[in-house]
Amino acid sequence: MTYVAAVVVVSIVLAVVTVRVPGDSLTLSVGSAVVFLMALYAIRSLPSVPMHWTATIFLNLGLSITLGPSGAAGASLAEALGSGIRLRNGWFRMLFNLANYFLADIAAWAVFSTVAHAGGGLPAQVAAGLTAGLAQYAINYGLVALVILIANRSLSVSRVLRDQLSGLPYSVGFGVASFAFVIMHEEAGTLGFVSLLIPVVLLQGFLVVFARRVHAYEQQREAHQREREALLQRAVEASEAERRRIARDLHDGVVQNLAGMAFTLTATASQLKGQAADNADGNLADVLEQSAEETRAAMKDLRTLIIEIAPPTLRREGLHAALLEILQTLRSAGTKTRLELPSNLRLRPDRASLIFRVAQEVLRNVVAHADAKHVSVALKETDGRAVLKIIDDGKGFTNKQVARRRAEGHVGTSAIVELAEEAGGTLDIESEPGKGTRVTLSVPAE
Repeated sequence: MTYVAAVVVVSIVLAVVTVRVPGDSLTLSVGSAVVFLMALYAIRSLPSVPMHWTATIFLNLGLSITLGPSGAAGASLAEALGSGIRLRNGWFRMLFNLANYFLADIAAWAVFSTVAHAGGGLPAQVAAGLTAGLAQYAINYGLVALVILIANRSLSVSRVLRDQLSGLPYSVGFGVASFAFVIMHEEAGTLGFVSLLIPVVLLQGFLVVFARRVHAYEQQREAHQREREALLQRAVEASEAERRRIARDLHDGVVQNLAGMAFTLTATASQLKGQAADNADGNLADVLEQSAEETRAAMKDLRTLIIEIAPPTLRREGLHAALLEILQTLRSAGTKTRLELPSNLRLRPDRASLIFRVAQEVLRNVVAHADAKHVSVALKETDGRAVLKIIDDGKGFTNKQVARRRAEGHVGTSAIVELAEEAGGTLDIESEPGKGTRVTLSVPAE
C-alpha cells in the first residue's frame, strides 16, 4: 500500500510540474481516443489463457514524444481507463496503473528529447526512439515487478524479472518506429499523426475479429464435443438397457421353458422305467434321460451367456468384482492370474462398462486361443485417462491370423476397437508368435 501510494504521489507531482495545456488539442484528443479504444478491445492470446495484447505502447510513445507531458498524460489516462473497464479493475488498481503508465511515458519523452537534441538528423531520432522504448519498458515493467515482489515475497527476483521480459521486444520495436510520429506530425500535423495510426488500428481490429471468431469456433467445437459425448452416453445406456432386457427375457422365457422341458423329460423317463415295460420302453427312457441332460446343459450354457450379456456383478459390486469373476474362469483352467486395480479409482458407469467389455473379450480370446500360463490385468488412471493393460504369456499371433479370423466371421476384436474409438480412446494390441500378447486400452476417465 505504501509503495503504491508513493508511486501515485510521484506521478501527481510530475504531472503538476510538467503538464501544460497542449498546443495541438486535436491530435491529443484523437490519439487518446484511439488508445482508449485499443486498450478496451485488447486481443486475448488464447481463449483459455488470461493474457491480452494490444499495440497501445506504440501510441503511448507516439503521443508522449510528439506532444510532451500533455501527450503522456492523455495517453496514460486513456490506457488506464480502457484496460480498467476491460479487466474490471477497482479504483485502487486503476489509479496505480494510471500512475505507472504516466511515469513510463514521461520517462520516454525525457529520454527521447535528450538523445534527439544531443545529435542531429535521422540517426539521432532513431536512436532517441529506441532509448525511449527502453526507458518506457524499464519504468512500466519495473514498477509492476516491484509490486509483485512486495505482494508475494516468496517469489524469486530472477523469476519475476524473467516473466516480465516478454514485453521487451515490443517496447524496443515500437520505440525504434515511434520517431516517425514526430516527423509526420511536423510535416502534416494531426493528419500526419493519424496516418500512422490507421494501419495499427486496422491490424488490431482484424486481430480482434479473428480472435473472437476463433473463440466462437472453440465454443462451437466444445458444444459439439459435449453433444457427441452425450449421444455416446445415451447410446451406451440404451445398449446396456437392451442387454438387460434381452437377458431378462431369455431368463424368464427360454430358460424357464427349458427347465420345464428338462423336468418333464426326467419325470417321463422315470415313469417309463418304473413301469418295467419291454426293451423298447427302456430305450425310450434312456433317450428321454439323455435329452433331459442335454436340455440342462443347454440351460447352463444359456445362463452363462446371459451373465456375459448383462453381468449382474458389474452392476451390483462394481468393476473389481466383475473382473475377478472373469479371471476365475482362467484360474479354474489352471492359468495363474493377477489383478491390479486402485481402490480410489472413480469411473463413469459407461466407462466401467466399456473397460469390462474389452477385458471380457480379450480374456475370452486368451481362454480360447492363447494357452497362457500367466495373465495379468492392471487398471490405473494417468493424466485423466483410464488405462487398462492385459498381458499374457501365451502363443501370440500374427496379423495374418487376425485377418483370417475376421474373414471367418470372428469380429470380437474389431468390435472392441470400435467401442474404444467411439468413447474417444484407443486400443493397441501387440503380439508375436511365442511371445504372448499385450493389449492396452486408454479412454478418458470422465
